Amino acid sequence: MKNQKLLILALAAITAPLTLSSAEEVQSSMQKLLEPLKTLQPFLADEDKFTDSDNADTIETQILALRKDFHTIETIPSHYKSQPGFQENIQNVAELLDDTSRRFKEGRTEYAWWRLQRLPTDCFSCHATYKVTSHYSNAAAIDESLAPLEKARFLLATRQFAEAKATLIQALNDPAYRLYDDQVLRSILLVETRISKDPKESVALFTRLSETPGLPLDDKHTTQRWIKGLQAWSKAPAIPQSARLSTGESLITSGASRGIDFQQDDVALLRGTALVHDALESGKLSEPQRRKALYLLGYAYTHLSQFFTEGWGEMYLEKCIEDFPNTQEAKWAYNIYSDTVIDDFTGSGGSTIPDEVKLHLEDLRKKAYGETGFSPKV
Repeated sequence: MKNQKLLILALAAITAPLTLSSAEEVQSSMQKLLEPLKTLQPFLADEDKFTDSDNADTIETQILALRKDFHTIETIPSHYKSQPGFQENIQNVAELLDDTSRRFKEGRTEYAWWRLQRLPTDCFSCHATYKVTSHYSNAAAIDESLAPLEKARFLLATRQFAEAKATLIQALNDPAYRLYDDQVLRSILLVETRISKDPKESVALFTRLSETPGLPLDDKHTTQRWIKGLQAWSKAPAIPQSARLSTGESLITSGASRGIDFQQDDVALLRGTALVHDALESGKLSEPQRRKALYLLGYAYTHLSQFFTEGWGEMYLEKCIEDFPNTQEAKWAYNIYSDTVIDDFTGSGGSTIPDEVKLHLEDLRKKAYGETGFSPKV
C-alpha cells in the first residue's frame, strides 16, 4: 500500500536561510514536536496498542499537541515558503494531523492509525529537502523499545542520519527483516546520496552491503547497479553553480532512460534532482529556467516513486502548471500529471475516477493549454 511504504526518503539541498527570529521560532516549534512524537512511537509501531481504548486519552493528547505546534509552524514567516514544495508539504502534514485527530475522536482508530503511519516519512521528506540547522540527540527522540525498522523511521524523521544508517544496516543483517531488504537499501542510498555525499565511501559501503549473507539476488543486482552509478559520480568534476541546472537536466534525462538490457540510473536521478534544487535555491534562475527546473523535478520524481513520499512528483508538476500556465513546460507537466493520476485509478479504463479529481484535472488542463486546448482524457 502506497501510504505504508517504509522509509521513503527524499530529495536534497535547499539552503536558503531563515531570518534569525523566524529560524528560532521554527526551531522552537520543531523541538516541541519531539515529545509527542516520541510518546506516540510505540503506538504507531503497534496497531493493537493504538486502538486499545485504555490508551485513547494518551494518544489523543499527543495528537492534539502535534496539531497545535505544527499549525504554529504554518504561521511563521520564512524564506523557505517561497521555495518549491515547502508550503505544500507543511500543509499536507497539517491536513494529515487534522484528519487523524478528527477520525480518532469519531472512534475510527484503525483509520487514524493508518493515516498517522505517513507522518515520519513526510517529516523526513521535508527535512532532507531543506537544510535546517536543528539536530536532536538520540535520547530525545527515540523509544529504545522499538524494533530496528521502526526506530530507523523516527531517526530519519528527526534528522539523526548517522544513527539511522547504522540502524538500517543492523536491520539488513537481521534475517527477520529479509522481506524489507529492498526498502532498507533504498533508504541507505538516499542517506548516502542526499546527506553524506561522499561517493567513494558509498561505493565501499554498498560493496560491503552487497555481500550481506542471505541478500536476495535481485537486491544484490540492484546494489551492483548503484555501485556503478556511485563510481561514475566519484569521477565527476566539481559542478559550478552556473552549471547546476544544465548538469541536473543531463543527469535526470540519462538517469530516466531505460532499455531492454538496462534499468534507470537511480544514482543519476538522485544527483540530478539535488542539483536542480540547488539551482532553484540560488534565486538566480530566469523565468524560463525556473519553469524548466520545476518540470524536471516533477518528471524525475515520477521515476523515483519508490524512494519518496507519495505524490511528491505530482506536487512539482502541479506547481509548474500553476506558476507557468500556457507554456511548453506546463503542457509537458500536465501530460505526465494526468497520466499518473489516471493510472492511480485502475479497473475500468478511468471511469472510476472521482468527479472532483476529474474537475481538478480539467482545471489544470485549461491552465496548461488555455481554454482552447485539446479535449480532456477523462
